[in-house]
Amino acid sequence: MKNYKKYIFDLDYTLLIPDWSKEDDYLKKHIPLEKQQDFFKQKQSILNQYEFQFPKYDPKTLSAFFKDYGFDISEEVINGWMIYNGENIIDEVVDGVIDLLKYLKAQNKEIVILTNWFSKTQIPRLKRAGIYDYIDAIIAGEDAMKPSLESFKRAIGTTRKEECIMIGDSIKSDKLGAENAGIDSYIIDKNHRIKDLLQMIHQ
Repeated sequence: MKNYKKYIFDLDYTLLIPDWSKEDDYLKKHIPLEKQQDFFKQKQSILNQYEFQFPKYDPKTLSAFFKDYGFDISEEVINGWMIYNGENIIDEVVDGVIDLLKYLKAQNKEIVILTNWFSKTQIPRLKRAGIYDYIDAIIAGEDAMKPSLESFKRAIGTTRKEECIMIGDSIKSDKLGAENAGIDSYIIDKNHRIKDLLQMIHQ
């Protein structure tokens, strides 16, 4: 494997396996009972559409976008949602992640998180999982969203492209975004795990 200087990681389903079910406990307190069934049925598809149409996450824009679908969710509620998630989401650290991050830092590699969700949720989760102290920079959804070129430019920074690699689980967001930015990628799937990546780096 090439001797990369910067390792850019997706977060969800790459480093951490989240249980998002607790976020519904918060949302149920802020969405009228008669709207809840429709909201929870559509929530993920609405967020997917948002990510398709907008370059970054913004509470004001997201609030207006939800309203277009008939759901009155204020900026205040959205900000509270992100904080609540950061405090309450339960994560499983992917097998081999800590060993990989320890090794990379020992080799003086740069580690960047490139995630499409809000930093108010992601940073507390990283801290609780024991990963945060290994991270040199975090590019979150309020900065720019994958697979946009802007998000990858921010993650790459001043590092030479040939010295960067993107590690993630999404072909669209991680692999194609990396290709468009001109950097290599390693896609996590059932045949390519974090533990396998560590073995490849050791070789």
